[in-house]
Amino acid sequence: MGKKAGTLLWNRMRVTVPAAINLGPPGTLDVDTGLTQVNKAFGSMSLGEPSFDDPSRIQVVPMMPIGNWTTITHGEPVFDVVTGTIHVVFSNTSLSAVAINALFWNPHSMVGPGEADSYTP
Repeated sequence: MGKKAGTLLWNRMRVTVPAAINLGPPGTLDVDTGLTQVNKAFGSMSLGEPSFDDPSRIQVVPMMPIGNWTTITHGEPVFDVVTGTIHVVFSNTSLSAVAINALFWNPHSMVGPGEADSYTP
């Protein structure tokens, strides 16, 4: 994974989400996506655009094989002030660990205006 001028705007990752425990709580995995953006001048580039630490800005895109995502859900992306990166928690209701591929994307403000609802109400 490479950064340009301290910024990482997209990252495609393969992660394995742990199994649920005896039909009890789902297995969970906190993924540090590595996404970070040094220049956060959103107001001067795209007025009204969600800021970097706004979960609705960050995109979590399931990738092939899509069938592996059947028992997987994820929470809102969150900005971790300690690492300065975006984290996403995945949950798995299967009794087996599941490997998934995901694309994490932070559209840069220079791309133009963006709008997004949060993943959960």
